[in-house]
Amino acid sequence: MEALMTLDCSNYSENIVEVLKIFQQIGWYIYNPQGKVEYLPIDDDDEYDWQCDEKTESELYDIISKKTAGKEQIGINLFYCNGAEGISLMACDTSQIILSITINRKTVKGKYTDMAWYLQNIIYKFLDIDVRLLSYKIEEYED
Repeated sequence: MEALMTLDCSNYSENIVEVLKIFQQIGWYIYNPQGKVEYLPIDDDDEYDWQCDEKTESELYDIISKKTAGKEQIGINLFYCNGAEGISLMACDTSQIILSITINRKTVKGKYTDMAWYLQNIIYKFLDIDVRLLSYKIEEYED
């Protein structure tokens, strides 16, 4: 199974760093359990050559800003604060942020994505802090 969530946050901000800060505010951290950042580097040319390095928030934001200026695809893995779940955030701008629900995906009945959990811990938390989304969509695909 593959699950995706697509968000349009452009009503909140056109700056992907600002949206990333909101994810952190609602409990999705940039650091993996080993304290490293998993991200797409500058000049990746859509090769999806994920890097895993020790970076400060400032260094990561600088990378994202440079990728945005170069109209490059931004990619960063985010990890939920109270568990092992993670998401891969991919975006070129804030009007179409794709969250691939793949890292220790929370499931029900053995294989289906627990969409209610992701709604509660992303969409509803955004709404709780008055981040208005223009749209969101959740999809699941069977392999």
